[in-house]
Amino acid sequence: MPSTILDRLTPRASPQTRLLTATMVWSAVGFFLTAKGLWLSRESSLLSIAAAGLGGAGLGMIKSRLVFDRVALKIIDHIGNKPRRACLGGLFSVKNWTLILVMALFGRVLGALPVDATLKTGVYVMVGSGLAFSSRLMWRAWRKPSPPGLSRI
Repeated sequence: MPSTILDRLTPRASPQTRLLTATMVWSAVGFFLTAKGLWLSRESSLLSIAAAGLGGAGLGMIKSRLVFDRVALKIIDHIGNKPRRACLGGLFSVKNWTLILVMALFGRVLGALPVDATLKTGVYVMVGSGLAFSSRLMWRAWRKPSPPGLSRI
């Protein structure tokens, strides 16, 4: 069967590389959102920044345990169930890519709303710290040794 142009142009990667990429995306987005949240309230008092940051981080840990951990485990399984060398963009399922787009749109809307910067800080820190904390599961799966001949995950 002749390979199509799309097949030849698709970047292929091993499960280990796809998992590392997904892990780095979650970690980077988590740290970026947390930093952006803290930056948004830069003109507020130190007490307001600390309250919003700590409150957001606390809620982020809860969100991590209740929501993001399950999503991270599904991503690990999704990557592990793919062929050895699959499309690098396939590290997330269509449902995950849709969720990413919805969350990005929500962030844009939140940023444009005339809401107090301290509240925005809390929301950004909550989501960012939750993502960063849940990325620990993907880091752990990426470091896990695999037996020869078997899928890494």
